[in-house]
Amino acid sequence: MQERTQRRARVLRLQTLLVYIYSGHQSDVAARFWVSHTGTSLSLGEAAAHVEWLYISASVDEKVEMMLNPRCSLGLRPLMVALRFIVELQLLSWVQFQNYECGVAPSRKMLLDHAQSCAPKDLPPSLTARLLRPFKTARSQRKALAAFRMKHRRKLGKLRSEAPIPLAEKQDKALAFYQWCNYWQANTEREPLLINMDESSLAFHWSGLAGTVAEAAVSVATDKAKLSSRRARVTYLCCITHDSTVQPLLPQVLLGNSRSFPLEFVKQAAEVEPGITVWREKSAWNSHRLTRKFLRLLCARLGDLLKTRSVGLLLDFAPCHVHDSIFELARSAGLRLLFVPPGMTPLLQPCDTHCFAAFKNNAQENWRVKKSEAGGHPTLLMWFQAVAAAVHDLVHRSWARAFESDGILQQQRNMSSHLLKQLHWSTAPQVPPVWPSEEVATLLFPRNWCGNRAKYISGNPDVWYIRTLN
Repeated sequence: MQERTQRRARVLRLQTLLVYIYSGHQSDVAARFWVSHTGTSLSLGEAAAHVEWLYISASVDEKVEMMLNPRCSLGLRPLMVALRFIVELQLLSWVQFQNYECGVAPSRKMLLDHAQSCAPKDLPPSLTARLLRPFKTARSQRKALAAFRMKHRRKLGKLRSEAPIPLAEKQDKALAFYQWCNYWQANTEREPLLINMDESSLAFHWSGLAGTVAEAAVSVATDKAKLSSRRARVTYLCCITHDSTVQPLLPQVLLGNSRSFPLEFVKQAAEVEPGITVWREKSAWNSHRLTRKFLRLLCARLGDLLKTRSVGLLLDFAPCHVHDSIFELARSAGLRLLFVPPGMTPLLQPCDTHCFAAFKNNAQENWRVKKSEAGGHPTLLMWFQAVAAAVHDLVHRSWARAFESDGILQQQRNMSSHLLKQLHWSTAPQVPPVWPSEEVATLLFPRNWCGNRAKYISGNPDVWYIRTLN
């Protein structure tokens, strides 16, 4: 046992020297290798100092032999372990850089090309060929990359797209938004009721849904659909609130053009599902006129609640949501408009953070069942029934947790750990419920927007920010 322990210590010492030499004398790389194979409790700096001492205390002949012919010092297996560590560590740091700095999820070809370029340049050709052997055939490439991902806790996936906003600006915008929400809730005369409305695009034919596919025996199985049905879209105007007793009252609207929604279908939809409003317009896109139409519908549904509750309508800053006529209509009806800062909807808007993904998954599954029952040719009414079933599930869910997780309610006390991680906060901030200054207000609206910010923040068209001239 003593001989085995001494032999292992000698092999590890030579491996550490090999990593130090062929990594370009990077002591931190060799220190990582030494720490990972010894399980020591030393810090990385102490381990780097130990590696440098190993290199200094090694003889010149040992160093030269390690550089010219490492096979004489180490067996092939421990030699490959050390060399693969160099390649994997460089590949890992490159993947990190591509993900976080370039916004790229490297493909299999990119990984293979970079892995081959990570091989030490001064290695003998025979060792280089042996080191890159796992990247020769397609099967060995898949196995090598799968082992790399499993070992370093990486996965096959997609990067989420988001606005290129610096972290400091994200934090400032979130704080400004929370200050506005806290100020409105603290200064309302009645119990606040927050409603979030947002649009989402729905397809008539969902292509590419994953499932069980049989191997092609004679002909390849395909999903047959016209190009027009694959391209056509409908806008879903979704409304959610934190009060589960009010949620069934909120309007859920499907907006389509005259080609997508024939008159006969609109009549059938009203009979099949009266809880969903179907609008047949010239375009399936929302506009100022349709936003005003939605506000009138919302006020009609809320009824006396507008007199007993302080109702705030949370929107994103889409152009169709911002207009003087919309503000005046909301103000006359007793609604207060609040806006999520531009670029922050993936983090702060409940419809985006908690609602739409689950809703679309549910709608797609319902539509797949309807298509199967129809023998592969679902009708427009079947599509509507599938969407209506998903809307029904949405309406009968509680969304209080969504508003609290996004920090909109409870003065940010119940913010989710995911949001805190996205904003790089260890704990939820304490935001005072005070009137936002003009500097704070500039974070809530687009940079080039020339409207009256104080009017929207206060809900009063006669309020302005006073600018002092030096």
